[in-house]
Amino acid sequence: MKRKACPFKIGDYVRFTPSRRTMGWYQNIEQFGVKVDEVRQIEAIKDGVYLYFDSGQGGWPWNEFTLVKAKRPTPKAGRDGAPGHRRHATAKK
Repeated sequence: MKRKACPFKIGDYVRFTPSRRTMGWYQNIEQFGVKVDEVRQIEAIKDGVYLYFDSGQGGWPWNEFTLVKAKRPTPKAGRDGAPGHRRHATAKK
């Protein structure tokens, strides 16, 4: 069985929304450092599956989370090397 690729990226904000099955496996799921419905920013993705947050908390598979806010893309550098700076064409006289 082939796994789906993790749709999240480092820097994305996700909400911990564990499945009923996962909730049934643990009496106190929050003892593992992430609370149900808590929003966290992804710091690392291990093996393309497991999400980690600040202080190394996490280790849950990506499918136990819902995207809240995607990381903003980094602006491309302009010609002069300044991030996001673009020169505007001037009208010819």
